[in-house]
Amino acid sequence: MDDILKDLQACPLDRVWVPGHYGAALTTEKSGITLERTTPTSLVQLSLFPGQEKKALTALKKQGIQAFPESGHADLATKLSIYSLGAGRYWLESAATDLHSSLASAIPAETGSVTDLSSALTALTVSGSDVTTVLAKGIAVDLHTQNFLVGKVAQTNVHHMPVMLVRLETNQFRLFAFSTYAESTLHWLENACRNHGFQRI
Repeated sequence: MDDILKDLQACPLDRVWVPGHYGAALTTEKSGITLERTTPTSLVQLSLFPGQEKKALTALKKQGIQAFPESGHADLATKLSIYSLGAGRYWLESAATDLHSSLASAIPAETGSVTDLSSALTALTVSGSDVTTVLAKGIAVDLHTQNFLVGKVAQTNVHHMPVMLVRLETNQFRLFAFSTYAESTLHWLENACRNHGFQRI
């Protein structure tokens, strides 16, 4: 069982990921871009039927969930992050390996559905002072800090590949890409970063 869990949690980018500096050389005035990759330990989609949010929250109190963020926003708590994608659809992310089973047992079938996405998505964290310039090369979202605040979420595309984008900090974003598109998404991202210089860590 431990071997199966390890395989599921392995990042699809592991075989192509070589840490180091790539692209333009850095200077003291230029911080470049930092890239990190992970496969979420537990990522679960919660899809609620219309009018069932109050009932769902009552059922989820034991999991420490008191409220859902408004559509297009995230609650970036340390132990359990919640991404609101709209129309009663949420992604919940946790380091706990039993997140799916605990949510599935708490949510009745008449309230909604619970789907485990843990091995289906790869996350790329992109940081640096030029990060919005890099992302704007292929993401059609206004990332100005006045319009796309910390905790804001957007479902969008990169070269026709679907991604979910969340702003973690002013100069840090996370992109969730389907694992089958992980290498292609990384390839686009690194091409966009090359003129700025980037570090794989």
